[in-house]
Amino acid sequence: MAWTVLAIGVLLIIWRAADLLLLAFGSVLGAVAFRSSGRMLQKFGVASWRAALPLGTLLVLALFGAIGYLLTVQFGSEIAGMLGNLPGTLSQVEEGLSTTPVGKAIVQAAEAAAGGSTIANRLSDLASGTGLFLVNLLIVLVGALFIAGNPGPYRRAAILLTPPPARPTMERALEAISAALRLWLKAKLVAMIAMSVIIGGSLWLAGLESWAALGLLGGLSEFVPYVGPAVAMLPSIGLAAAAGGDVLWRTVAAYVVVRVIEGWMLTPVINRQVVNIPPALTLFTILGVGAVFGVYGVFFAGALLVVAFVGVREFYLRDTLGEDIDSIPGRDSPED
Repeated sequence: MAWTVLAIGVLLIIWRAADLLLLAFGSVLGAVAFRSSGRMLQKFGVASWRAALPLGTLLVLALFGAIGYLLTVQFGSEIAGMLGNLPGTLSQVEEGLSTTPVGKAIVQAAEAAAGGSTIANRLSDLASGTGLFLVNLLIVLVGALFIAGNPGPYRRAAILLTPPPARPTMERALEAISAALRLWLKAKLVAMIAMSVIIGGSLWLAGLESWAALGLLGGLSEFVPYVGPAVAMLPSIGLAAAAGGDVLWRTVAAYVVVRVIEGWMLTPVINRQVVNIPPALTLFTILGVGAVFGVYGVFFAGALLVVAFVGVREFYLRDTLGEDIDSIPGRDSPED
């Protein structure tokens, strides 16, 4: 009975404080990025951690600044126009799908995952909430700086709040989660850079004028697996349809080639050292996190899944069940 009450209480806290918890998790993820960048600089010859961490933090902030410059100054007008037309494009896609029973079911499922409103309306809300987004981003960055500068108290608090028999497991799990998030962030960075170049080059060959801006959007969308690239493809299709001629089919063909390159060549190489999470689990987690935390939560869904996946592995499979994770039969079998 006590455990049931505790579980209900935790769920209520998560529900009521969802936005605050999301900001806290974003700060943790940012701290991991800052410290990972500092570790990388140490490998390149910066001996002192006191110098490597600030330099690594500045490097990450410079990367965000470069992305912000490209999004607002370099390609600002193009992207603003595409995003302004995106709700209308999505509405046309929804109307077209709704003409068939299967398509109507897909639209209804997408609306349910988005919390009851249409995809277009949710994206409009996201675009109109720029001020709130910037405030939240500032909170996340400040929190990340605090955590990156001195993560010890937070780690010790998590361990001390754990019952003594489980503290070694908690310490090991925190190490595993930290390592998994570092690898996940590195994989995402490589994928985003590679896909920006591949998508931009493919759309240039297809004849789209805004190929550079679309390539940047396509690369950034890789941060949200499956859902992000699918949404980022829509402005390209809309522009190609408006251009007329052979541009539309060339654009569709370009995206088919891009996805083949990504699925068969890029993703297996990048994810070789990352936690291997089944794609279906990733997709449904993104939809579930979007339903609970809203559109902003979708951006953290991948990282949240990594934390949950490693936590289940360490706490339940390894510690509770005593499984030897590395020797589970058939875990890498293609038939499974």
